[in-house]
Amino acid sequence: MALRAQRASWRRLTSVAIVMLAAIPLFLVRIDGAAALPTCDPSAPATCSLRQLADLAGIRIGSIAEPYEITDPVYASVLAREFNSVTPENALKWYATQPSEGTWDFSGADEILSFADDHDMTIRGHTLVWAQDAYTLAWVKSITDPVALKTVVENHITATMNHFAGKIHRWDVVNEPLASVGTLPSTSVFWSLGPEWIADAFRLAHTLDPSAELWLNEYGTDWVPGKHEALVALVSDLVDAGVPINGVGLQMHRLPGAVLDTEKFASQMRDFTALGLNVAVTELDIPISPDDPGALQSQALEYARVVSACLMVDGCVEVTLWGLTDGSTWLDSAGIFATPTRPLLFDNAFAPKPAYDAVRGVLAEAVSPTPPSVTQPPQITTASEPRLPATGSSTALLAAAGLLLVAGGLLVSRATSVGNQRRMQNQNTE
Repeated sequence: MALRAQRASWRRLTSVAIVMLAAIPLFLVRIDGAAALPTCDPSAPATCSLRQLADLAGIRIGSIAEPYEITDPVYASVLAREFNSVTPENALKWYATQPSEGTWDFSGADEILSFADDHDMTIRGHTLVWAQDAYTLAWVKSITDPVALKTVVENHITATMNHFAGKIHRWDVVNEPLASVGTLPSTSVFWSLGPEWIADAFRLAHTLDPSAELWLNEYGTDWVPGKHEALVALVSDLVDAGVPINGVGLQMHRLPGAVLDTEKFASQMRDFTALGLNVAVTELDIPISPDDPGALQSQALEYARVVSACLMVDGCVEVTLWGLTDGSTWLDSAGIFATPTRPLLFDNAFAPKPAYDAVRGVLAEAVSPTPPSVTQPPQITTASEPRLPATGSSTALLAAAGLLLVAGGLLVSRATSVGNQRRMQNQNTE
């Protein structure tokens, strides 16, 4: 009996030891930020995080976060380990910070800023004014007097920037001033202020914080015919008028199956750097078909193309992804594409996907004195894989015509997704 008890005791001790040894890697993963990372050797990309390689390349690599997400230790660990920049997904938008006139709530954004400060990450201030009525509060849209509306806009920009003075050093001053699927100004109530309203917003922001980078951010220039040219014209007018603008953000919410023309996209980015501005990819995600067995590899190639294009351009200073894991994407609840859309670098269990390896490989190749074995993959041309026209191609109009209904649904669905996210956040904080 004594021997049996002794053996049982040894088995328990052995089990405890195995569990403790297995927990060590998980513990190390949760150690804060770059301090827990091994030395990065770009010639061996597997030794590096995205953050380490981006630091070496001198660019920002970013993701987004909601306040409730950064309370998840695994989410927080991966975010801090892999990215040197974070964008509040919703916490800085007007509907979060001033839900009713004169009622302010910066608590969610404050939590994300505190996280960023603790982990030595920069913040992208997104956004002061979102020029799409689908995401504009009813009390703002109901203002019909341009003078009163201008006062409300000025008060909102002033209160927001003053609250974060010295904490946020780059702002998306205006988001999506053009029609989502078109080249004309959006139908936003803010355009009732007159054609100078964007310039006025930038000038005010510069007065409030002369050292801050001020950006204009836009959707769909990678696939909507003529929209890139329309955005270049708008930005050129701002520059010619002496408006204090520092950069242009290109969202890059890609379409399933789309194949980016890397050279064309790099050329489009240079249209902005030629104006003396920086440029950034600000909201990148690449949804894929749930039924395509080769989708993960195709997605990896597309991510490599986007990041490669940025690295080709002097003045492309950032690539930010619109989500951390496939489980946190807004696209699955938007009702636009077949689900699961799986558009990001990490799967639902935070495991890196082929797309992660592709991005890491491209960054490593850019900074390695000894080129690694990973190179930019060639574009897929397999006849069995359907492809939309490449960005900037003469046949893009045909693709856009077929996607008008999809994009129309995008306007409504993104608002629904935001509402669901905010409700989830409230449930997690109650």
